[in-house]
Amino acid sequence: MKKQHLIRLVIVIVGAVFILAVSRKLWFGKAKVTTPDSIPIPVKVYRVSEMDFSDVLPALGTIKGSREIQLKFSTSGYVKDIYFNEGDQIRKDQLIAELDNREALVKLEYAKKEFEVNEKLYQLGSIIQSKLDQSRLEYESANLEYDKTKLSAPFDGYIGTIEKEKGGFLTQNDVFSDFVDFSEVFIEFGVIEKDIGKLRIDQAVTVRADSFPRTVFRGRITSISPMVEGQSRTFKVRAKIDPQNEKLKVGMFGRVEVLVYEKDHVLVIPSSAFRTRGQERFVYLIKPQVPGPNDFIGDEFANNQPTAMGTIEIKPIQVVYTTPDAVEIGEGLNPEDLIVSDMQQEYQNGALVEIVEIQEFVF
Repeated sequence: MKKQHLIRLVIVIVGAVFILAVSRKLWFGKAKVTTPDSIPIPVKVYRVSEMDFSDVLPALGTIKGSREIQLKFSTSGYVKDIYFNEGDQIRKDQLIAELDNREALVKLEYAKKEFEVNEKLYQLGSIIQSKLDQSRLEYESANLEYDKTKLSAPFDGYIGTIEKEKGGFLTQNDVFSDFVDFSEVFIEFGVIEKDIGKLRIDQAVTVRADSFPRTVFRGRITSISPMVEGQSRTFKVRAKIDPQNEKLKVGMFGRVEVLVYEKDHVLVIPSSAFRTRGQERFVYLIKPQVPGPNDFIGDEFANNQPTAMGTIEIKPIQVVYTTPDAVEIGEGLNPEDLIVSDMQQEYQNGALVEIVEIQEFVF
């Protein structure tokens, strides 16, 4: 028993001596101190490159014909017959619909016979010229009243929504249907004030309709309104679509893209990769350190080992053109430069960074 107590005592003494030795080394030894400046900041970067750069202005619009009118009868009455359906193509002067014209037809027949009788009497010398002229005017008036009961196409086009069915009553103010000249197809869309300066006559546009998502319709701007439209506070722009319009119908919803800027082989960076201070614009350029055997090599990370290290240089740049997503750079950068792309904070010159991801393309 005494021997076991002795062994335990020896173990306790040895442990105490070991702990004391370690503590003295930590206290009096030259321990390495890590300062905040020596801790690398993890960053995502973009590799600057040349590319073809363009900017498009999106808008929403409506498909239109070259002429659109409302068809109305010139007199009141009940609809007798309708000879076409909605969406049908109709040639100029074809009869579209007519009202109940029995009363007008009776008056026309009576006036016609009166004129024919008076014409014979005049030839026989039984009536004077004024009597003949009066009967001719009554006949022409009756003919006009009869024509008012008929509705014909004013030009080649398509009939729209028919507002009244057969048997319905119409007045001179009621719209029977819309009628559209679709020999030329347009799209009308609104553009807000800050973007209107980007547009010009004959500028190229592309249009996509929800009904044909895989088809791209192309066209060019033909007119730009000189003033703001109503409550929308937009300028109305009209573009003529190239003649492949069999699919498009009046009133269809169209998604428009206007090419407002285009340049080939320019330096482009993400719009999130630059900062503004007063009139100066700058990026955080990374000056890579010499890589070690386990550091970043070429375009790949080596075996999940520590990534590339570098230091920050605040680099002024010349911005040529900006979009919400990308920026064209004129001066200040070169191809293959690495810049901070996802900035979570401000950086100081010489700050140590650790590259955790490299982005190669803006779009």
